Amino acid sequence: MRPPTLLGSLLLGLAIAAPAPAELRPIKLKAHAGRVKKGTEKQTCFPVDFPRKREVDVGHVQIFVHGGSHHLNWQLHPGVGIHFLPHEPLLIQTHFVNTSVGSAALAVKGKARAKMVLYPMEPATVTAHGGALFAQDRTVLVPPGISTKSSTCALTGPASDQREMTVMALTGHYHFRGIKFDVWKTLVDGTRGPLVYENVGYSDPKFQQYSLDDSRPPIEGGKLVLQPGEGLEWACTWQNDTTETFKFGPNTQKNEHCNLFGFYYPTDDPLEAIDCVHKEDGSEVRILAQ
Repeated sequence: MRPPTLLGSLLLGLAIAAPAPAELRPIKLKAHAGRVKKGTEKQTCFPVDFPRKREVDVGHVQIFVHGGSHHLNWQLHPGVGIHFLPHEPLLIQTHFVNTSVGSAALAVKGKARAKMVLYPMEPATVTAHGGALFAQDRTVLVPPGISTKSSTCALTGPASDQREMTVMALTGHYHFRGIKFDVWKTLVDGTRGPLVYENVGYSDPKFQQYSLDDSRPPIEGGKLVLQPGEGLEWACTWQNDTTETFKFGPNTQKNEHCNLFGFYYPTDDPLEAIDCVHKEDGSEVRILAQ
């Protein structure tokens, strides 16, 4: 075989260094929350429009937080993309806590801000769309001492729907009284199955990514598949060292939370999301897919 000519080598080098087509260039979204005074917290929603003129599927997400400790680098499963419409309205929510109450010894240094970097996929490589899960129990009540509250969500619906779901990631959220967040798979008969997520502590909630590896259990990052009729059960454990009882609400010092976030595929619609909310009166569980 003849060695490459100088011209051939230059052309090869240019091809390797060529910038990505405009539609595949990273998309950057920013949210500036400003300064957060010591002893306070700031929760803000920033409305933005998706800055592309064409539909895009995103297969890789990075999130950088300045003023906090979080950094996320998440590669979705091969062929799976989160779908965005041209100029789709989005809402970015940030929540910075600069207090030393209880276990929430968190400091916000400088101006608080967050940046999200979304990496588009080649359209021909997309084989499935990812959906978002939001599960929330508004009936939480945290009395003095140690207490635990669990909730369930029938994610795949009844077994007769014949819907199978692969979970790509889960993360739990509570306020600073939270000391443990657990998630189990629920089986077709409604009983609790294996533990699939566990986070201990408050300051850095685990963003558990699940692979396609069948040789490891989900709790170790292996494959997590929900068969028709199966779902998830999530539980929060709190330690309340005061004499007060804390109800559900957004303020970290006055209220508590027990929320589960996740991502799954396939979806029935490219823009599908599932909300699973236990309402305040405890009389209804609302499961909504759209």
